[in-house]
Amino acid sequence: MLLNSLRTSLRSSVATTTFRSMSTSASLRSPVGLLKPKELKSLLSDQEEVVVLDASWFMPGTERFGFKEFRKKRIPNAGFWDLDLIASKSDVGVPHNMPTSSQFEDAASRLGISRDSHVIFYDSTGVFSSPRAAFTFKHFNHEKVSVLDGGLPRWESESLPIDTQIPSHVNPHSLEEQGKKFQPIFSELIYATKPRIESYFIADIEEHFMDYKVEKGAEKEGDVLQWKDMNENIEKGEQGAIVLDARPAGRFDGTAPEPRAGLSSGSMPFSLNLPSSSVLTPDSSTTPSYKTMLPKEELEKVFIGVMGEKNWEMVKKGERKVFNTCGSGMTAAILWLALQRAGASDKVAIYDESWTGYASRPESKIVKK
Repeated sequence: MLLNSLRTSLRSSVATTTFRSMSTSASLRSPVGLLKPKELKSLLSDQEEVVVLDASWFMPGTERFGFKEFRKKRIPNAGFWDLDLIASKSDVGVPHNMPTSSQFEDAASRLGISRDSHVIFYDSTGVFSSPRAAFTFKHFNHEKVSVLDGGLPRWESESLPIDTQIPSHVNPHSLEEQGKKFQPIFSELIYATKPRIESYFIADIEEHFMDYKVEKGAEKEGDVLQWKDMNENIEKGEQGAIVLDARPAGRFDGTAPEPRAGLSSGSMPFSLNLPSSSVLTPDSSTTPSYKTMLPKEELEKVFIGVMGEKNWEMVKKGERKVFNTCGSGMTAAILWLALQRAGASDKVAIYDESWTGYASRPESKIVKK
C-alpha cells in the first residue's frame, strides 16, 4: 500500500510523542465539535496543538478531485486526509471503508498527528465529507475532533486567509522559523503523484513524524456495521434498530438511478428516508455559497418528523439504536453528526459499505415503490 511503501522509502527514524492513556468511555462521551471559521482562526492563534485537515471528497462523475483542489487552495497550514486511500478494502469494491488500525496509525503518524492533537476537518462543499473523517477518528477513540461548519467556502466567504501556493520543494527550516506547521508538506510527501523533494528535505522533515498509536481495545465497538449486521436487523422487522438512509428520495424509492453504473436503486426493508440535506441549511447567499448544520432545536424536529417523538425519546435515552446508511458510507456520517448534535446517545452506527455494498450482493432484499 502507498502509505506503507512511503514508510520504507521516506522514514528512517520516528520522533515519538508521549501517549496519554485515556478511558475509552470518557473519550467517546466527548462529542465532535462544530466550529465557525472565526472560532477556528482563534484556535490557530492559541498554543493548543491544532491540526487542520482537508477531507474533501466528491461523488463519482463530478470530475473533481480532493487532493488536486487542496494543492491549489486550502486553509493555511492545513493537511489533507484522503478518505479513499486511508481505507480498508471491500470484497464488493466499495471505496473509503473504515481503515484498519494499522492503516489509521500509519496515516496519522505521517501527517504529524499525535493523540493529544485537536484535529479539525473541513471540506470544499460545506458539510459533506468532513463528518466521515471525524467519524473515523472517533471510531479510533481520538478525543479532540471538530468539523468546520460551512467548510472552506464559508471560511473563504468570511474573507479569512487562503493559501494558494503548491506545497512542494520547500525548506522546512524556514517554516519552523515562521512558526508554521508541516501538514501541507506531509500531505505532499504522501499524496502527490510526483512530489519534488530534495534529499536534505526528507532528512529534516522525517524528524517531525509522530508515532501515533491506538490503544489496544480502544476502537469503539458496534459503530461500524457490515452487511451481516444489516440483514440481522432486517430480520427483527420494526423491532430492530431504526435505519436512516441519507440518499435522495428518488434513489431511496427506486424511481431515480444510482450514480454508480449498473447498481439498482431502492431501499432496505423497514428503513426510513432522511436525505442528508434535511439536516443542513439551504445554500447561503454568499460567494462562495455553503451549507451548515441546522441548530439543535431544528435537528430534533427533523428526527421527530422522520421517526416519531416516542422513538426519538428512546434514541436519546439509548433505548433504541440508529443505523445510518447512504450510497457508500459518506453522507451517512452527516446524519451521524447531526444525531450527535441533536442529543442522541452514542448508540448510533454507520453501515460502512452502505447501499453500494448492499445492492451489489444478489441475495439482498430490495424494496421499490
